[in-house]
Amino acid sequence: MTAALLALTLAGYAWFLKGEALLRRWRGAPPARPRIARQRRWIVRAWLWFGALPLAALALLARLDLLWRMPAEFAALAAAVGTWLAGPGAAPRSIGLLAAAVVAGFGGGAVLGLAIAAWRRRRGRGDLHIGRVGALLPRTRAELGWAAALAITAGVVEELFFRLVLPLLAAQVTGSAAVGFAVATLLFGVAHGYQRLAGVLATTLIGALFAALYLYGGALWLAMLAHALLNLNSLVLRPAVAGAWRH
Repeated sequence: MTAALLALTLAGYAWFLKGEALLRRWRGAPPARPRIARQRRWIVRAWLWFGALPLAALALLARLDLLWRMPAEFAALAAAVGTWLAGPGAAPRSIGLLAAAVVAGFGGGAVLGLAIAAWRRRRGRGDLHIGRVGALLPRTRAELGWAAALAITAGVVEELFFRLVLPLLAAQVTGSAAVGFAVATLLFGVAHGYQRLAGVLATTLIGALFAALYLYGGALWLAMLAHALLNLNSLVLRPAVAGAWRH
């Protein structure tokens, strides 16, 4: 059954990726209802293929408990990541402290990013982004609300798919959690192909960091939190400060 579920999961990924080609058409689209309709469509597709499909796979495996505990298949890799990050014999990690560090880190990063953006605008330069993401950024107050929903959706369902279900199934088929996470991280980067090569490389690296955070902290919601905060900074906070809320 595991191999069949992995094939089904990869098929869902491929089907979603086919729809992602529509994002390339956002460039130059009218700013109001058509763009919001695309945001809504993306949210629905994401919940279907990256949310409902992984949950169904976990239910068929009778392992829905993995939503709040780490799979045994990841234990050895998680221990290796913990040793690499904190050293051998380190004290047990506190999830609360890790969560506080994540929030503080993204808060500080957001302030620094806004300061850099303001500095660039004063010098007549555009906002700085890695990859071609301009078509995704909200331009009006209405789009900001849907961008927030999109940012949180991606943070939740993409972590469920790329940091839990896909590496779990791949690890069960190959016998290696490291291979499972490598495959999932690579596919996470490829899923952002609409951002071109720079975006793919950046999101692959970010995916590896999210995987390390999950393995180190042992809680999927911690990676979801980090992912959602990163998205909210890029898709909501920075466009709002740039003036999208005025329109």
